[in-house]
Amino acid sequence: MKQINKGIICLLSGMALFVSCNDEWDAHYDRNGSVPQVSLMDLLRNDASLSTFTQIVEITGTDSLLVSNQTYTVWAPVNEALTNVDMTDRAALERLVKNHIARYTNPTSTQPGKYIYMLNGKRMAYDDAESFNGTSLEDGNERAINGVLHKLGDTIPYRYNFYEYLSVYPEYSKVYEFINRFVEKRYDASASVGTDSVFVDYNPIYYYGIGHIDDEDSLYTMILPDNAAWDKAYAHISPYFTTYNANEAVADSIRDVQTGQAILNGLTFRGKVDDPASKDSLVTVTGNVIYQTGRYFAPYTKLDASNGLMYLAEGDLILDDTCTWNKEILVEAEYLNGRTTSTSTSAYVRNTDVNSAVQGVSNNSYLEVTNATGTAEVTFEIPQILAGKYDVYVDFVPPVIDGVALAEEKTRLEFRLVYPRADRNGTSNISRDDDDDPDLIIGGDSVGDNKVKTLKVWSALELPAANYYDGMWFMDENNSTDDVKVRTTLRIRTNVKASEVNVKYRRRFRVDRIRFVPVP
Repeated sequence: MKQINKGIICLLSGMALFVSCNDEWDAHYDRNGSVPQVSLMDLLRNDASLSTFTQIVEITGTDSLLVSNQTYTVWAPVNEALTNVDMTDRAALERLVKNHIARYTNPTSTQPGKYIYMLNGKRMAYDDAESFNGTSLEDGNERAINGVLHKLGDTIPYRYNFYEYLSVYPEYSKVYEFINRFVEKRYDASASVGTDSVFVDYNPIYYYGIGHIDDEDSLYTMILPDNAAWDKAYAHISPYFTTYNANEAVADSIRDVQTGQAILNGLTFRGKVDDPASKDSLVTVTGNVIYQTGRYFAPYTKLDASNGLMYLAEGDLILDDTCTWNKEILVEAEYLNGRTTSTSTSAYVRNTDVNSAVQGVSNNSYLEVTNATGTAEVTFEIPQILAGKYDVYVDFVPPVIDGVALAEEKTRLEFRLVYPRADRNGTSNISRDDDDDPDLIIGGDSVGDNKVKTLKVWSALELPAANYYDGMWFMDENNSTDDVKVRTTLRIRTNVKASEVNVKYRRRFRVDRIRFVPVP
């Protein structure tokens, strides 16, 4: 019996809560709660104070929704709030309408703080019975058979997402046009039914470059360069992507696409970065780490977007070149990919640990290259070379890594770099192999000198053409690194005479990694 009474009390409490929540709703209508047999469109047309909004709804074709059987909530601005609207701008009118209509019924008794998604996908916060998303409510809860109408004293401020902002303002047309050039139609199997095939827009630049900046459910911080800033950055970067193709138009197209991607790679960050200067570093959506974050964002104007924060770059764009597009190129010698050895040369991957005689070896591993009968020789492919200047370094592990008895072992080296030409198909090369150059001798160290040795092979070496493949090229399933015909390679080999072997020198060296460091 006690359980039954408890259940009745709970039921009555729930009914009281339900009645309380709906008092305001029912008080606006008949006591019997009947719903007027009119559509939302009828309510709009019958209210003279909403005639301008009604006209906009009709111009955009949204009236077909508001007479349908589906349920909507309309927040309609009064005529006075729409006096400056350009009734000839169809795109702007559609943005306005979709910013003031949501699916489902949302009365003024809606829980404050609840997010409501409008027809344009934008998320609006419900304030209270007197305002919606910061806009005052003059009248509310006018009920129709297919939803509810509220009357606003002003328009709801429209917040563009990044993509919309770029599309609307002509001063950002260059970055907008670059992004749009990659849009393609793809078959959507999940949405296709029977013989009805559905195709959707797909843009690979969203996956490699800027993120889904058109998605209202995503949250980004993005720097938006205007046309002047884009042009200035383009002029600075494009020479680095100079390449050769027998068809000059193809070469120009490759350079153009790669330059645009280089600019985009430094623009977008996940989440809202309200105070960049307070961050030690920031990571772009493409994984680039930006330091000196205050300087990186300092000159820009901050503006709210519907899906994050925009920083408007007007006239100039700060791109940390060596962090975003012109990065140091590192080749770990122990990696097999892109590495070849000459006949009779042996190459062994060796590992180090905290007990090793030499510390500071990159990735705790290196490559030992040796030849008992002739020249020890290994060649490494150098990927993603740009047309520009590099300081070229090779890091070697001293022989003492294999014990004190080998501390004085040494060898003389020579280097040969093969790189693409800019004036015709094929390669050029440069060598460094002077027998009298003491800098090319590795080893012969004292027992206590147990650090990785860095040899600077070339200073400010200028390469005339890029040998670069961008992220979208790699994303294309039709492309493969096997398609690459011209490669940049660095050959390292011993330069030891037969008479010197086992007397002064050995045909053996231990290479840790190769570094191509961009020179501004």
